[in-house]
Amino acid sequence: MDGADEKARSGTTLVTTSDDGLLARALVWTSVFAGTWLVASILILGREVLIPIAVAVMLWLLLNGIARLYSKLEIGGIGPPMFVCRLAAIATVVLACWLIVDIVARNVAEVRVAAPDYEANLRLLIDRATHLFGTVEMPTLAQLLERINLASLITALSGALAGLVGNAGLVALYVMFLLAEQSSFDGKMQRLFPDAAQRERVSDLLADIERRIERYLWIKTVVSILTAILCWGVLAYVDVDYAGFWALTVFLLNYIPNIGSLFAVLLPSLLTVLQFASVGLGVVVLLALTGIQFFVGNIVEPRMMGNSLNLSPLVIILSLTLWGSIWGIAGMFLCVPMTVIMTIVLSYFELTRPLAILLSADGRIGR
Repeated sequence: MDGADEKARSGTTLVTTSDDGLLARALVWTSVFAGTWLVASILILGREVLIPIAVAVMLWLLLNGIARLYSKLEIGGIGPPMFVCRLAAIATVVLACWLIVDIVARNVAEVRVAAPDYEANLRLLIDRATHLFGTVEMPTLAQLLERINLASLITALSGALAGLVGNAGLVALYVMFLLAEQSSFDGKMQRLFPDAAQRERVSDLLADIERRIERYLWIKTVVSILTAILCWGVLAYVDVDYAGFWALTVFLLNYIPNIGSLFAVLLPSLLTVLQFASVGLGVVVLLALTGIQFFVGNIVEPRMMGNSLNLSPLVIILSLTLWGSIWGIAGMFLCVPMTVIMTIVLSYFELTRPLAILLSADGRIGR
């Protein structure tokens, strides 16, 4: 009887232990899903606050990278002080922003002057199409624009640009505070994490995020400049109007994965058709710009980027859709850095490492 009782108690203990393990797992995954839902809700509901902060962090990382580059410029073995390098980095970014605004403003004014010529060429192309395909009634320009729904597109782009300009001052304020506070980050880390091992782990996590995001921004900027210069060369050779403006557009759109390159090719090609009233010339420009995008995007950029991102192409497309639906155009620009940060954070915890492996390109994630 004693042996039977002991076996019964042992079996009960095993069942209880197994049930406790299942319950613990269920509680953990429930917490993960609840946390995911909470984070998603904060990202959606707090987008007006979070987008300027995210942009400011990216600019802050870029400024630090530029400052480190200036610090390597030595004369007689003596380099400039770091605060001078940071001031030079700020001046560089401000100058770049001023040039972008100046180019856009000048070209918008020129487009208004040339708009009647484009409209006349568009009517000429429509007339040719009606004679070629035997259309009974030629649609008017207003009807075409209504079908294309250009008004909604212009409204969306104008709203995005207005929001960007409106938040520029707030972004600059955040960047200034980040630059002012970064000297005290180490001291705050020591007080937040008294345990040396834990502090080292968190420091490694933040350093990994900074290194990979900074590398991505640097390489993407260099690749975008190269693409813009090559596209400008093609457009200037064909004598397309506003070649400098389209080169700037190519540079900016190149930060949006896949879709940005598509629009960077289509927009100047369409303008070529309108300017010269020639579909053939527009196709030539389209093929030339597509060849440049293919060469740079599939040969040059992968060689420069290497395995620094280690994101699956499918994940990049999905993140573009996800962040674009949450944060709009700003989310499209920030989708890759945000996904990289998320992958790094997931890889530092054993429970979420499988998710980081799924997001990676080859399944190999480092710490």
